[in-house]
Amino acid sequence: MKKLLFSFLFFLGILSFSQEVKMKDKKLSIDSKEVFSYEREDFGVYQIHFYDLQSNDEILFIKKNDNETPRYFDDDYTQIKFISLGKSLEIKQDKSWKGYIEWLLKNKVLNTEGNINEEMVDKLIKNYDEKITERTIR
Repeated sequence: MKKLLFSFLFFLGILSFSQEVKMKDKKLSIDSKEVFSYEREDFGVYQIHFYDLQSNDEILFIKKNDNETPRYFDDDYTQIKFISLGKSLEIKQDKSWKGYIEWLLKNKVLNTEGNINEEMVDKLIKNYDEKITERTIR
């Protein structure tokens, strides 16, 4: 009975985070509302730029970095730069572009209107930034 209750609560928790994120036609939509435009580069350099819909200013930049070892994956990492805030973090997580946006939503860094919460950005950096380039010898 406890397992059943735990399973139910676990799936209820998953379902409660149910923002619908779509990336189509160079527009990022959250819950059917367009919040950013984006440009993606996937050949050789895996990065994506997110722009404000009105001003076309760059807001967010995500780059998957292979650490100059294309056939060795253990040293790969991702850079997330909050351009409008001048802040960034580096993590060893590997997600899809959509997965990173969902992660930012889940951590309340980004809301469904496309606003970035600077306080939550600071918390995210404090908790997840692995400072990979600082530890890398070139």
